[in-house]
Amino acid sequence: MFILLFYLIFSSGVFAQEACDCESENRITAHNDIYVITGEPNTKIQISLKYKLFKAADLFIAYTQTMFWNISEESSPFKDVNYNPELFYRIKTPNAGILKSIDIGIFEHKSNGKSGADSRAWSRSYVKFNTITRFNRWAFSWDTKIFAIYQFSLDRTNIDIRDYMGFWETKIAFTNFFDELYLIDRTSLYFAFFSGGKFSQSISKGGQELGFSVSLGKGRLNPALFVQLYHGYNESLLEYNKEFWSYRFGLSF
Repeated sequence: MFILLFYLIFSSGVFAQEACDCESENRITAHNDIYVITGEPNTKIQISLKYKLFKAADLFIAYTQTMFWNISEESSPFKDVNYNPELFYRIKTPNAGILKSIDIGIFEHKSNGKSGADSRAWSRSYVKFNTITRFNRWAFSWDTKIFAIYQFSLDRTNIDIRDYMGFWETKIAFTNFFDELYLIDRTSLYFAFFSGGKFSQSISKGGQELGFSVSLGKGRLNPALFVQLYHGYNESLLEYNKEFWSYRFGLSF
């Protein structure tokens, strides 16, 4: 099923952004990272897409789904599935140096679709600053999101989630293009930091994520070998208040 889904995404041109200004068209493009990785404590799958609603305005709807799959257990159940739709407006800043754009998150929601004691949900608005600069072969990006969670939107079963989610998060990424090497298209290394505590005052209650990928071959159908490490809280909604070390390996797209 997942192989078919990724094939459909590839064939629709989702990952053709580097060859054209796809965001100026009404088409589906990648939003957050897309990958299939497995390891400890489980298998993690993420699909993330966005769609520009109008040609004349940079208003987007986006959807990210993150699945935590206990593939080694009997019947291979999904432990948690996080659904994350959002609506945002992108302000492009071509004359602002390394600041590429600013995203105004009009509304973002996240829930896990469960009922009873396992139900989790929150909603928020945000401002996200997207920066990028290039030197030699390297590309450096630094994205920072500042957000406000709506108190009324919190599920009663995760009413204290703001102790594990501060009001900002950031992601730093380095990408190196190896044009002279036939087998390697590019490598990418990123570090993401998620603040913790209601006022982002608690480093110990947040989370950190490290990812490294190597794209093999050239062209659109070239998934990358991908390693991801995560430490801290709130990787999945179900266990947002439990501290984990997780490490996984697989493919990103």
